[in-house]
Amino acid sequence: MHELMHCAGGAGPAVHRTILCLDVEGYGRRTNGDQLAVRAGLYRALRRALDESGVPAASCYCEDRGDGAMILIRPDVPKELVAGRFPARLAALLERHNGGAPPDARIRVRVAVHAGEIHHDDHGVAGTAINTAFRLLAADPLRDALRTSPGVLALITSGWFFEEVVRQNPACRAAAFRPAQVAVKELRERAWMRPPDTWPQEDTARALRLLALHPGAEISVPAAAALMDVPDAEARLLLGDLGVVERAEGRYGVPDPDPGPGSGLAPQERSAAVRRLLGWYLGTADNARRLLCPDRITAPPLPDEPRRALRFATADEARHWCETERLNLVAAARAAAAEGHHDIAWRLPLALWAFFFLRGPRTDWSEALRSGLASARLLGDERGIAYVLGGLGYASQNRWRFEESAELFTTACEVFSRLGDVRGEAWALHGLGYACRRLQRYREAVAHHRRSVLLAAAVGDRRNTGRALTALGYAYAGLADFGSSLDHFEQAHGIALEADGRTLGWTLHGLGYAHHGLRRLHTAIVHYEKALDVFREFGDRSGQGETLYNLGRAHMQMSRPDAARDCWLRALAIFEDLQTPHTAGVLARLRSLDPRS
Repeated sequence: MHELMHCAGGAGPAVHRTILCLDVEGYGRRTNGDQLAVRAGLYRALRRALDESGVPAASCYCEDRGDGAMILIRPDVPKELVAGRFPARLAALLERHNGGAPPDARIRVRVAVHAGEIHHDDHGVAGTAINTAFRLLAADPLRDALRTSPGVLALITSGWFFEEVVRQNPACRAAAFRPAQVAVKELRERAWMRPPDTWPQEDTARALRLLALHPGAEISVPAAAALMDVPDAEARLLLGDLGVVERAEGRYGVPDPDPGPGSGLAPQERSAAVRRLLGWYLGTADNARRLLCPDRITAPPLPDEPRRALRFATADEARHWCETERLNLVAAARAAAAEGHHDIAWRLPLALWAFFFLRGPRTDWSEALRSGLASARLLGDERGIAYVLGGLGYASQNRWRFEESAELFTTACEVFSRLGDVRGEAWALHGLGYACRRLQRYREAVAHHRRSVLLAAAVGDRRNTGRALTALGYAYAGLADFGSSLDHFEQAHGIALEADGRTLGWTLHGLGYAHHGLRRLHTAIVHYEKALDVFREFGDRSGQGETLYNLGRAHMQMSRPDAARDCWLRALAIFEDLQTPHTAGVLARLRSLDPRS
């Protein structure tokens, strides 16, 4: 423990320190070899427990006491760490040591915690506060508690420390302490003691019960931290101590629920834990959506904003999280409705837009949206109903159910208009216009997209104005009015360059499509290839697939069948992975290259 020691200088003024004293039970009855083994195990556990509890080595002064130690900790280190995280970690580490040690090298300790003024001099440290700490360590109630328990650690604090630190900090678990009358030499005090049988079995059982609430098969460290309501570092330590399987770095198997008597959590605690977890998934998924699809809808926030949601520095980080958590996100959406957290149940599928719209598979998304719609209706939340109807409208389009999509968006538009939600109405009109385009009702599509442009511009939404102009360009292309189509794509392109990188891909594809319609095939191919680069950058696989399909068409019209085949094969792989009906059209194109196949 030398790295924890500071050299004692000359006598100085009193300084405030947290005082931590430890004594090994039955140390003097052991052989020299066993004593050395005990000291090595104790100091190894001490170093790690302090470090993992957030107590820096540089903040500690340590004196060895043969059968124990005294550690003084600077006041800039929060005292609750010493009575909360530290003893729990030390108990777990001692249990681990004892599991692999012979009987006479096993360690059980008494620990006393106090705080007060101390003096350094040429011989070490002194002060009444130190005397008090050692009197507490020698108290009969503490000795008896350790002697009569199979546990490894008995903790005692002074009355002052309990009232000012333990009782004020939930992490210290004040309810686990009981009063103890101390009468040692001159000290007469009502101290507070935490018995050995609360370390760490109580925390272990509760942690396992909480983890078993997770709806998926595996859990990440940040999700476990939200569920157990502890910092990430503490969650990682708990997961290691619980012995759950680490399936990949930072991801652990979820334990099965304990069916034994008394294994359940109180209903209020259970509900609060589930809500923390679901709120964490919602907040993190929405942060991912903001990076991946910043132009898409934003549902009104929860009244109790989720804490500690992950934030992402790049779109790649957000995309990787969505892919890694896909099964858990689907399970969380189902659990939100099943557990009665209906305000999360309708918001979560919308936050998942970033993954399911761009990456798929989308059947999971449709199921989550339908469950969310039932939750929004149960709550009577009209805004929620409108947003989920819009989400379902887009999901229906992905399955080529365009009549159904048009009906869903029409209803969503009516609700948004009634609520005066201009942005929501513009968004729903965008979806309605697309459905009409796919139904070849191009004049209706032009009308819907024109109104969407006006509404987005009215609220100063440049990004969605650009999106609506892009959609209007496609509607004019459906009417074979490629001149008007090109004009709107060029307007949208100017906005996208300054406001929306992801829509830039669709404006470039649209410019290619308009030039394609005007028989300017070389120019069309240039724009298609630029669009493909943007879609790759943003991970928009649907955009990649559609661009490759049209790029293949352009190559075919220029008598380049090999280039066309390459594009269509790549498009086919994407559409098959996304499980979209585009697959049939691409297969037909490929067969046309070789009629005998």
